[in-house]
Amino acid sequence: MNLTTSDKDTILVVDDIPENVGVLYTVLNQHFKVLIAKSGKQALKTIEMVLVDLIVLDVMMPPGMSGFEVCKILKSQKETQDIPIIFMTALADTVNKLKGFELGAADYVTKPIQQDEILARINAHLKIRKLQLQLQAKNKQLQQQADELAKRNNIIIQEKQKSDKLLLNILPIRVANDLKETGKTEPEAFDNVTVFFSDIIDFTKISSQLETPVLISELNSIFTTFDNIIELHQCERIKTIGDAYLAVCGMPEKNSNHAENIINAAIDILEYLTKRNQNMTQEKWKVRIGIHTGKVIGGVVGIKKYIYDVFGDTINTASRMESNSEQMKINISDTTYRIVKDKFKVTPRVPLSVKGKGKMNMYFIDNS
Repeated sequence: MNLTTSDKDTILVVDDIPENVGVLYTVLNQHFKVLIAKSGKQALKTIEMVLVDLIVLDVMMPPGMSGFEVCKILKSQKETQDIPIIFMTALADTVNKLKGFELGAADYVTKPIQQDEILARINAHLKIRKLQLQLQAKNKQLQQQADELAKRNNIIIQEKQKSDKLLLNILPIRVANDLKETGKTEPEAFDNVTVFFSDIIDFTKISSQLETPVLISELNSIFTTFDNIIELHQCERIKTIGDAYLAVCGMPEKNSNHAENIINAAIDILEYLTKRNQNMTQEKWKVRIGIHTGKVIGGVVGIKKYIYDVFGDTINTASRMESNSEQMKINISDTTYRIVKDKFKVTPRVPLSVKGKGKMNMYFIDNS
């Protein structure tokens, strides 16, 4: 019967007495691949060259390195610290037995060596060692799987952050959060909203004179600054339509200063364009701005491509305010004027006819 736990495990026998070595070799060679070292120093050199599965180590090997010293060195090195060591000691040598265990020995046998005992102890510790190796391999595999899972989770988190950022770029924060949390968002009516419309004057003419990349770069630069100004004044950019820019204040987050905030944003936008034009050697970008206050409905349009849009007569009237404005002027409706008349200087205009509205009172904001 083969008493080993696998095909030919490698056993290193370390003893300086030839008779002991001969006995052990005879007993073990039938079941294991046996290596012999006659000193502690030779044992360490052997282990550097050959991976062994177990060591049978004599405690006393005068005058050279003792078994304890060899054990201490092996247990201090990561590569060899888990190799099981069985000490050989004298029958009544209790002190050395205890010292061996303290140094990390797995077991001991007493001299004279009993064949059945040494084989049983070796096989028991080889089985334990193999289980340890299997456990280490499994732990390594699990760690690799955990690392891979963490890597994938990190990718998912990064992609989610990108998705959330993209969502916030196209939707107001509250609407985006509702959509993330519930998967839907309901249209909502707002009673007090001030709407901002702007349009670039002579855009068609300018666009025909510029290369497409230059045109897109210019619009991106201008509208990015518009976005920053609008956000600074707690307003919300809704969308751009070609060269037109639509923003609101008072929705989806309600704001009691909606009219004042969006007019201040409009003033800052004109100041920005004025300074920009002074520093430009090419095209001078000029706009008309119209502002009106009233009821607005807001909601997400679309299923696959979400767009937050606004609806209602207030939007149309704000657009009419813009079309009836003038170059680098802010034209506000009478409704908006009544809200901010004590906060801004205005220039009354002659009532103008507005399509579908008849004659309407309008005012230019004095931002000079």
